[in-house]
Amino acid sequence: MVPPHRFFPGRFGRFPVLFSLLLLAWTLALNAGCGKPSPPPAGVSTPSLVWPLPPEKPRIQYLYSIAVPEDIGISASVYEKVVGLLAGKKPSRQMVRPYGIHLSGGGILSVTDPGMGTVHQFDMRNLRYHQIKRFGRKNLVSPIGVTMDESGLLYVSDSILRKIFVFGQKGEPVRELGGEDRFIRPTGMAFHPSLNRLYVADTLGQSIQAFDLGGNLLFGFGGRGNNEGEFNFPTSLSIDRNGNLYVNDSLNYRIQIFKPDGKFLAMFGRHGDGMGEFSNPKGVALDTEGHIYVADALFDSVQIFSPKGELLLFFGEAGRKAGEFWMPASLFIDPTNRIFVADSYNQRIQVFQFLGGH
Repeated sequence: MVPPHRFFPGRFGRFPVLFSLLLLAWTLALNAGCGKPSPPPAGVSTPSLVWPLPPEKPRIQYLYSIAVPEDIGISASVYEKVVGLLAGKKPSRQMVRPYGIHLSGGGILSVTDPGMGTVHQFDMRNLRYHQIKRFGRKNLVSPIGVTMDESGLLYVSDSILRKIFVFGQKGEPVRELGGEDRFIRPTGMAFHPSLNRLYVADTLGQSIQAFDLGGNLLFGFGGRGNNEGEFNFPTSLSIDRNGNLYVNDSLNYRIQIFKPDGKFLAMFGRHGDGMGEFSNPKGVALDTEGHIYVADALFDSVQIFSPKGELLLFFGEAGRKAGEFWMPASLFIDPTNRIFVADSYNQRIQVFQFLGGH
């Protein structure tokens, strides 16, 4: 990458006449047309919106934003149109306060929305949209963290209900773990693929807890403090290609790194308002080259660090335009180095591309 001095700152009752409902649905289907909507703009980009600015070699490029399903070519289904017509209003498809992000290998983008008590799911390959609002008969209250295991089960942490809810591939309830006897405020999660292990940050419990796929507690580590391996409100988690765990130790203003068994390895970061420092760090993620990305809600930016914790680059600034943020939260980076940022108070996900290179 580039040296620091060259950074750019930067469910409804039955309708009384079934025949009328069927006729209405058929009519809407005809009006909708038989053609498929345009594909998601995975290849659409804005070449001029890059960091750093020319003549420096660009490292980060803005691709697109998602606020509603239509932004990536997902139109409302016939069912949604019928429900909206009968209810007198359209079901909301606009994100309110996106927070956690996960993209599956099958192209399902899951976004938790504590402002709406919902998990938005965007099927970016088949162009479908779905919301998960409840676990059985239990409504979600404050979904925060989201991840997925190798079998496709979706894990959602609810910080108010103090539980982790596990859903099947069709959004059906599978199991739950936790409760008041286990968590105080579960938030960020990360799944370790080779160990089949789920890590959960208990923010108010000042700890990280590890579970097997049956939901059995394996071990936990942490405690309140500012020494190595101690936490002051841990939030987001991420795992690198070597299986090491990265923890956003938010009010210690640092990132701590641990082996899969919880043994402390390293840490970097400090409180401040300058480059390479943190004011309100939220999300943490890694690209395929091992660079560490940290979203800072008060800086309205994403900072990028080397594996040794050296600041390499940062992008974004306060605002509502493309590439600008309003209190960004979590991050997710896919195997092609697309960077998904929860731009929470702008009510959208912004997508960028790491262009490679040191």
